[in-house]
Amino acid sequence: MSYLLQNVDGIVFDFNGTLFDDERENRESWDRISLEIRGKALSDEEFSRYNGRTDRDMVRFFLPGCSDSEADRWSERKEELYKALCIERGLTLRDGSYEIFSKARDMGIRIAIASSAPRMNMDWYIPRFRLLDYFGRSAIIAGRYDIPSKPDGAIFRLALDAIGVSGCHAAAFEDSRAGVLSAMDAGIRTVMRMRNPEAEPLDIPGIIEIRSFSEISLQ
Repeated sequence: MSYLLQNVDGIVFDFNGTLFDDERENRESWDRISLEIRGKALSDEEFSRYNGRTDRDMVRFFLPGCSDSEADRWSERKEELYKALCIERGLTLRDGSYEIFSKARDMGIRIAIASSAPRMNMDWYIPRFRLLDYFGRSAIIAGRYDIPSKPDGAIFRLALDAIGVSGCHAAAFEDSRAGVLSAMDAGIRTVMRMRNPEAEPLDIPGIIEIRSFSEISLQ
C-alpha cells in the first residue's frame, strides 16, 4: 500500500523506533536496568506504557521520588548498555530514511526531529548518521527535561516552531503510543505510525500505520 503526503510544509520525525529501529536494543537495556533495580524485567505492558517517554520517567517508574541526579545516574548506565548493543549489532537508520530526507529537501519541505532521547545519545547519533546533512541543528529537539514528556505535545510544538510550520500544514512520523498522542496533541494534521511486524496496531482513530518509508510518496 502507498500513501501520498500532499500539501505539507513540514515533517517532524521521532527518532528512536521510527528513524532508528532500535526497539529490541532499547528494551534489552531497560530490562537489564529493571533487573538491577527491582530484580525483574519489564512486562510488555510496562514497556508499552513508558516507551517514548524520557529516561527520567522510566527510572522513576522503578524508583518513585528519586532525585534528578540518581535518575540521571541510572539513565547513563542504561545508555551505556544500549549503545554497546547498537554498535555490536551494526544498527543503521531505517531503509528509506535518507531518501525521504533528500526528497523533502528537494521539495522545500522543512524537517525536524522531536525525540525523547537524552542529549548524550543525540550527540552520538548526529555525527554517526550525518543528521546535519539534512536537519538544521536547531531543528533537532532532544534531551529536554524542562518540558512535559510525551504524550504531551510540547516537544512537537517546539519542533514545529523551529522550522516555522503550523501543525495543520505538517505531518509526523512516530512509533510509540505516547509519541503518536504527543503529535496529535500538538495539532499535527497527519500522524503516521511506524509499526514493526511484531507490534500490535494502535487503537487510536485517525492515524495511518506503515511498515516502511517506501510506502510514502511526497507531492
